[in-house]
Amino acid sequence: MGGGHHEPFKIPNYSIYSNYRDFPQLAQHEKRLAQIGLKDPWIRNYVYLYDRKYPHVVGQWAHFKKLILPGWKAGVAFTAALILVEEAYQYKTHGTTSWDAHH
Repeated sequence: MGGGHHEPFKIPNYSIYSNYRDFPQLAQHEKRLAQIGLKDPWIRNYVYLYDRKYPHVVGQWAHFKKLILPGWKAGVAFTAALILVEEAYQYKTHGTTSWDAHH
């Protein structure tokens, strides 16, 4: 799906996330929690959001572009062709198009 040949997603080993304090956002998060007496035992699971080694999972816009953009040109072309076929069929069978009916 998407028209390109891409490498399959490689799941990183969990052990590379053991030092989450290397990421300033997560270190600040841990500090804020500590100030109110809380601890997040799963904080290392959020490293992938800030890790630039895996840019395809960073942010919703990047995910949206990767999901939608590869096929939108083909979708627009298909839609235009479908409209053309429907209008030609209606003109052939009724002698008018749907554009003429509203005026």
